[in-house]
Amino acid sequence: MDKSIWRNRSFVFYLIGQTISSLGDGFYLVAFMWLALQLSGGKGLVIGGIFSIYTLNGVIFGFIAGPTADKFNKKKILIIVDIARGFVVLVLFILVRFNMVTIIYLYIITFVFSVFSPFFHRTEFTIIPQLVPKELLLKTNGIIAGARRLMQVISPGLGGIIISLVGIENCFLIDAITFFFSSFCIIFIVTYNSRQPMEATKVKSFFVNIKDGYRVLVGSSFLLTLAIYAACINFLGGPVMPLLPLLAEKYGMEASGYGLMMSVLSVGLVAASFLIGFLGKILRRVPMILTGLIISAIAILIMGIGFVPIVILIALFFLGAGISLSNLPITTLFQEKVSSDKIGVVSSFVFTIAQVALPISIAISGFLVDFLSISIIFIVVGIMLLIGAVIGFALPQFKTSSIGPTSFGADV
Repeated sequence: MDKSIWRNRSFVFYLIGQTISSLGDGFYLVAFMWLALQLSGGKGLVIGGIFSIYTLNGVIFGFIAGPTADKFNKKKILIIVDIARGFVVLVLFILVRFNMVTIIYLYIITFVFSVFSPFFHRTEFTIIPQLVPKELLLKTNGIIAGARRLMQVISPGLGGIIISLVGIENCFLIDAITFFFSSFCIIFIVTYNSRQPMEATKVKSFFVNIKDGYRVLVGSSFLLTLAIYAACINFLGGPVMPLLPLLAEKYGMEASGYGLMMSVLSVGLVAASFLIGFLGKILRRVPMILTGLIISAIAILIMGIGFVPIVILIALFFLGAGISLSNLPITTLFQEKVSSDKIGVVSSFVFTIAQVALPISIAISGFLVDFLSISIIFIVVGIMLLIGAVIGFALPQFKTSSIGPTSFGADV
């Protein structure tokens, strides 16, 4: 019997909704960063503060989002969150359209938006296995990730063009519409194996799930080491993404140039995602993660040394490839090893620890960029990440990588 994934109505609706939503996200990112740059007068401290708010809320609310996704109706969570995010972005459109936006409003918008986003990301992480049969799960994840990354290639460049032609506010309007469209598509999906706890036991089950997730984390030396190591790497690499607009400004690039930079970064992400299957045959998961980190570190170092925009663009391509090689194996490890009833809470623990130092790093970088050359910051970050990768290869927990299902499952 032909089990083509394209005959799965739920998958097709979800894919269409997320593809269109990813297009809007790309418009939003370029427009928001360029708006922040204009309102702040190029002050790195302001941009760093905005990113710190977003990442800090990701840490705080990401912690409870996983258990929420495990124990409450996943489909309803996705719909509600997408509608809420659509209205938040719509408010930003109105503020910009009528010249009422200020830095304070950007902080508020970022805070509210970043409260909702972790619930969508964690819930999506747990609902995908309920959209398709298990034997099609790997193919499903690959298609969804590929579609999103393709939009990441297209959308920043188009976003820059939209800003140049019809104004920055229209990027926000388009993004709001794509959120509403995504929620509409999710209405039509049907999940499998999505039995929920009885209403009277949901809250109790929620707190029990958090306790179980903690036991899973501390019971696995690999998971605990991975979480702490990732937190250190995120602290070292935190300044890179927030400072890209300033790097674009240094080399005389306008909004369209920054959009091109983000598109090239996304091309690297897409290219590496197509190679990941081949590399998985010759590299184990952890060496692949560390190899991606080395590629990213070298790319960041080159961006600090680079003399002309073309060098920056080439380095961004390899940065995207390195990020993809580092992140995709981690996702695969969770899907392969974590039991389905705990994947949300376990991932929340690990990702929360991994991200806890990121807001601090971004805030510090925003302060330092007003006193130090941005090139020096990129060079130092690149060198430190290279050292971090070498340390990763030396860690005994990463060498063995003995993470059998028992350490991740419900029997912990």
